[in-house]
Amino acid sequence: MSAPLLALGPHIFEIAPLNFQALERQTEALWPTVARFGQAPGRQFVGFGENRVTITGLLYPEEFGGRSEFEDIRATQAAARPVMMVGWAASGSAGRVFGKVVILSISDAQSIIARSGQGRRLEYMIEVAPHEGAGGSLGLFR
Repeated sequence: MSAPLLALGPHIFEIAPLNFQALERQTEALWPTVARFGQAPGRQFVGFGENRVTITGLLYPEEFGGRSEFEDIRATQAAARPVMMVGWAASGSAGRVFGKVVILSISDAQSIIARSGQGRRLEYMIEVAPHEGAGGSLGLFR
């Protein structure tokens, strides 16, 4: 077992078999335009947006495995429950708790189709967002 990179609930991303290549985040502050009588419109802060995080990866399941681990993430999404997201430092010694997240979407593209009908190359994207029911966003999201 290699050193963990990220945990999404019970799912551990490592160098092999389940890995990821990029972690992209988008933070939002909401400032809608407010009309003002006799003046130009102004902006008023009304809170934060969804602050989504996108995890993208590339698997070669026939060579390195990872297909069943990837499909298990879909089962977690289908359970419709928030999960903890935890990352590890490059040294592997310190973890960072990002907080509870919900899995919004999972997509994959399979290519180089094998005789089994499954792709030998599997590119995926998992989109998560903070679960506010846990007392607010932590770490990565603000």
